[in-house]
Amino acid sequence: MSLVRTLFAGTVVTAFGASFLAGATGLAYLKSIAPSLPSLEKVQKWEPSEGVKILAADGAVMGAHASERRRFVPLGDIPKTLVDAFLAAEDGNYWRHSGVDPAGIARAAISNLRNRDTGRVEGGSTITQQVVKNLLLDSKQTLDRKLREAILALRLDRDVGKQRVIEVYLNEIYFGAGAYGVAEAARTYFGKLLPELTLAEAATLAGLPKAPSEASPFRNPARATERRNYVLGRMAEEGFISAAEAAAAKAAPMAAARQKAPAESVDPSLRYPEEAVRRMLVDRLGKDELYRDGGTVVTTIRPDMQKVVHASVRRGIVLEDRRSGWRGPLARGIRLPVDWGDKRLARPAGAEDWEVGVVSEVGRDAVVALPGRTVILKGQSMAWTGRAAASDLLRKGDAVLVGDLGRGPELVQLPEPEGIQAAAVVLDPASGDVLAMSGGFSHEISDFNRATQAKRQTGSAFKPFIYLAALEMGYDATSPVLDSPIAITPAPGQPDWRPKNSNDSGAGLITLRRALEQSRNLSTVRLMLDIGEDAMRSVTARVGLPFPKHFSPSVSLGTEGGTPLALAASYATIANGGRPVTPRFVRDEPRQPAEGVVDPVAAAQLTSILRGVVTNGTARRAFQGFGRPVAAKTGTTNESRDAWLVAYGPRFVVAVWIGREDNAPLHKGASGGGTAGPIARDILDKAPGIEFADFLLPEGVEEVRVMRDTGEPAENGDVVEVMRAGAARSAEGQEPAAEAGESPAERGMGIADEEGTED
Repeated sequence: MSLVRTLFAGTVVTAFGASFLAGATGLAYLKSIAPSLPSLEKVQKWEPSEGVKILAADGAVMGAHASERRRFVPLGDIPKTLVDAFLAAEDGNYWRHSGVDPAGIARAAISNLRNRDTGRVEGGSTITQQVVKNLLLDSKQTLDRKLREAILALRLDRDVGKQRVIEVYLNEIYFGAGAYGVAEAARTYFGKLLPELTLAEAATLAGLPKAPSEASPFRNPARATERRNYVLGRMAEEGFISAAEAAAAKAAPMAAARQKAPAESVDPSLRYPEEAVRRMLVDRLGKDELYRDGGTVVTTIRPDMQKVVHASVRRGIVLEDRRSGWRGPLARGIRLPVDWGDKRLARPAGAEDWEVGVVSEVGRDAVVALPGRTVILKGQSMAWTGRAAASDLLRKGDAVLVGDLGRGPELVQLPEPEGIQAAAVVLDPASGDVLAMSGGFSHEISDFNRATQAKRQTGSAFKPFIYLAALEMGYDATSPVLDSPIAITPAPGQPDWRPKNSNDSGAGLITLRRALEQSRNLSTVRLMLDIGEDAMRSVTARVGLPFPKHFSPSVSLGTEGGTPLALAASYATIANGGRPVTPRFVRDEPRQPAEGVVDPVAAAQLTSILRGVVTNGTARRAFQGFGRPVAAKTGTTNESRDAWLVAYGPRFVVAVWIGREDNAPLHKGASGGGTAGPIARDILDKAPGIEFADFLLPEGVEEVRVMRDTGEPAENGDVVEVMRAGAARSAEGQEPAAEAGESPAERGMGIADEEGTED
């Protein structure tokens, strides 16, 4: 008997010793790892990664970009049924355990033992442990990591609380198809808000996190149904729903249908500048960092002005595109009354604020049914088609596009894919702020931004900078220049380059003012030869215009490419009286230093001449009756492939380009003044926020009244010239620039394969 007692006592002592040793070892382990355990603050202060939000100057949302598509919803706004579904699927004892569930671990172990032949594995981790793993630790399957997870889960349950843990879990977890969090999952899979979910849909979502791809309703409806029914059964077992409710939900069809997550309701006119800002931020920060925690960026874009600029560009494109004729209705044979669910009546990409309608009556005019109303399209508004009456063009049941180009509802059509495009920029020359910008007809059709990315030949819009170089060298508006034919031989054996004016004739000896007002090519080339390559390179570099590495005299006629934004910034230097600016899209970017780079007197003289372009030159038709202080220059390239107009005042610059996407010529007779001019005029007439002010003269100048055509001083002269103080003189006896006998070969000039044209 004593032996038995001795053995029992020994066993007890051994067990006690082992327990003591294990406990001591555990305490020592806890003490050793405690300093290395992460803080719980990341869970306490967790906020969803929302990437970058891009705002207009007035705070309107232009766009948002994130690496994880997610919408945070507070726990109080998540339906109890949805919460219960996740608890049933993942952690039935959630409200009862302390962060780790020993009973759940045991149950999972038994289940896995029973199902070892099926390959199905059930985990024993609680929701609290999953939050720890996702936010505080890695996913390595090691004993050390699992022990750390358990310790942190106990602390999280105690110190942070179950309400916060389940809130973070439901908003952080991934559901597949790019959706993070329950709110985004509900939109992605069912196109619904959380309160709209049915019991069956809630259970479907709860079944996804275990294997988002394997159980996707899109890719594997059968597996999704199996997971959903499992969750419903667990909900009934836990008492969250009745057996009858579970059975009814199990009988529901798997109704998930791929839903495109609705985008923010953003005015389509904002798309081009928003994308320009996004690209700029990606270049600076990198896509990963920007989309993870880019924050909020406030831009310089004014939505009210942007809306007008974009509408003006679209209108200009439409009017030019109409020269190619009517291309027919969207569809024919639509039955009346109209079934607006008919796929043929879907609004086509690029329509933006235009509407699809159906012709219900047709005669001289056309009656068109639109959703909720009817409009009458007047026959005369269709004159651009070449038809006298609507009945010559349309018939009952035709689906057409109806838009308002400023004259009420009329028949419109989308431009051809490789056809007419245009772009415009409005810049504040004082700060460099880009106030508005349209990069084309519609961002929905093409995200290529022609205002910032399309380098098109600038044509005569480049010429003012040649004249600026001459003015810095001491020329003035009355200086004579010869406008007569010239042949330039680049090298022996190569053909001559013979530039010409648009009317193929020269004007003889004319003033520098008249040469630029009338955009004369011959006099411009001669002036270029006189001032030399170095002077031209110097000016273009200072105002930020591109200049070819290997010089050719044709560059004087604008054969080098440039973007509307770059051209606007270059003209801003003149508008600022010689001080350059760097265009900026983000409000808190530093502004350009105030030092000037162009002689302010020369800048004032050039502005005076370019004001004459508006009143007596190639932009006269575009600005007829304008009546406000503005300077401008038109530009047209060979065969009218590009048309430009840049207008400015002391507080604004507007640059407009129009051309074809395929670089084919515009209509015969297209020009900067007649084709780009109306777009610029429309912007200046309608855009809010464009401030007109008088041009101020710098120190060191005097004003002299002269005759416009001769430059001779006269009390009754029809133009007031800006002269350098003390430099006023008669035009008599002055030598013309670049006589025909001067040899461009001696100047090292090359040949160009473009002629250039006059506006």
